[in-house]
Amino acid sequence: MASHDPRPPAREPAFNLPSVIVQLLAVLALIQAGRSLLSDENDYLLMSWLAFVPARLTLWLSPDKLDDVVGALAQSTVGQDVGDRLQLARLLLADGGVRLWTLLTYGFLHGSWLHLASNGLWLAAFGSPVARRLGPGRFLNLLALSTIGGALLHWWSRDLDLLPLVGASAGISGATAAAIRFVFAPGLRFGELGNDEVVKAIPAEPLGQLWRNSRAVLFTGIWFVTNILFGAGLVPIFGEATSIAWEAHIGGFLVGLLLFPLLDRGQKRS
Repeated sequence: MASHDPRPPAREPAFNLPSVIVQLLAVLALIQAGRSLLSDENDYLLMSWLAFVPARLTLWLSPDKLDDVVGALAQSTVGQDVGDRLQLARLLLADGGVRLWTLLTYGFLHGSWLHLASNGLWLAAFGSPVARRLGPGRFLNLLALSTIGGALLHWWSRDLDLLPLVGASAGISGATAAAIRFVFAPGLRFGELGNDEVVKAIPAEPLGQLWRNSRAVLFTGIWFVTNILFGAGLVPIFGEATSIAWEAHIGGFLVGLLLFPLLDRGQKRS
């Protein structure tokens, strides 16, 4: 007679996400919730300390460009209160220098709960297989380097801009690029990406051969086109006439694509 096991059967988790993804999402949500408790003034002060402002870096490297920054600000204030914008410029530029840490910390802030939710869904979808493959430490390093790379490309393209940059999108774009190196392997079913051992055993595509993978090429093309369309404001986001910092996304994507092999310890396709 077979013995009866009194233990209840193991249940599959409702959301099969790596712990580092869950923890990162919790941190981002807690930061956004904490900001909602602040007054407008204190929230602005927090933004001034943690958001990335391209013009700060420009003036740190080239102090003689102050007139250019002011001129660019004046051109962007058509139909707006110039006095208010100049006051904003004074607050952003005369409050403690370049703040290099903002090259990274801007990734912890978001413009709204909707902004955070969209980034969170993308992080869960494309960051999870990368986190399983790299492990928590190397995965966080990839996100950090991609976040910094995104800020630097954003600065290079908008060096006189006083508009603060926020959002985890550049880091998530880096994770997306890293995922492209192995999630489109021939014969792989996406359901298998929830298994750590399977993910680590997938041969990663060398960069020179990646473009022979039609699914990877198609996904990459769609990713670039949609980012540029949304970034240029040609397509509304969630029905709103707003835009995204597409240069930061592309900067993070390129960093993730190029640096993934240096952090990867999984199988390589010969």
